Amino acid sequence: MTKQQSNGLASQLPSLVFISLGYFLISHYGDAVTQSDLLFPVGFLAYILLANIICFDSNKLYHAKLKKNNIEFEPMGKHSLGKGTFITETSFLIYFGVAKVTSFLAPLLLIFAGPSEIAASVTPSVLQVIGQAVAEPATATIHDVPKILVPFVLQVHRFFGPCLVWALDSWIKYNTNNNNNNNTGGGKNNHWYTFNLLLAWANLVFTAWNLFVFLPLRVLPLYFDKEDSPTVEFAYTLLPLPKKNKISSKKQHTM
Repeated sequence: MTKQQSNGLASQLPSLVFISLGYFLISHYGDAVTQSDLLFPVGFLAYILLANIICFDSNKLYHAKLKKNNIEFEPMGKHSLGKGTFITETSFLIYFGVAKVTSFLAPLLLIFAGPSEIAASVTPSVLQVIGQAVAEPATATIHDVPKILVPFVLQVHRFFGPCLVWALDSWIKYNTNNNNNNNTGGGKNNHWYTFNLLLAWANLVFTAWNLFVFLPLRVLPLYFDKEDSPTVEFAYTLLPLPKKNKISSKKQHTM
């Protein structure tokens, strides 16, 4: 087995784990999952892969260029989403870590340890995260045009679909649980409903930031031609703040 084949198998292992987890969640909470939750990520991934084959000739020109220049393809490095701009930045690594905890690990805690009705409402959102976690590695070698569509479209679907539904449902469940406890004089499971409420709205806010700020204002400009669409150098990884503002401000203070 060659090194490239070995790396290819290793890169597919997380996807297999995510798919297995998704199958487990569907088998336990399938009643709470709509057909759109299941079909959209799979159908969209099939569309992206097909578009890459038909419209962009499987991105052969780009890979031929890399081979000609003896450049190794690095899907988790300089050829990652965002052209490797963020992969080594501390602020992005923190951002990515917060995303994993907020969107995946903490919701899994709710699913496996919380009340069953909360687990059912959280599952569709987690399935969309799993769908994106599978889609991005699966499209690592495709052309830039369909590749950049993957996070955009999946985030749109998650924000206006499962994430929004979860946030609204968490508020209803929180109020219902409080009313029931007030009527019975108890406080059973209050912490789970509070945690569910805070986590659901945190996911909605985080997804909105990712969809309306980070992806369009920081990631997308990297895919434009630098001659036709010149951009300023940014001072921060996650915020669209040009460095020239920071530099000009210093100059004004020194004058």
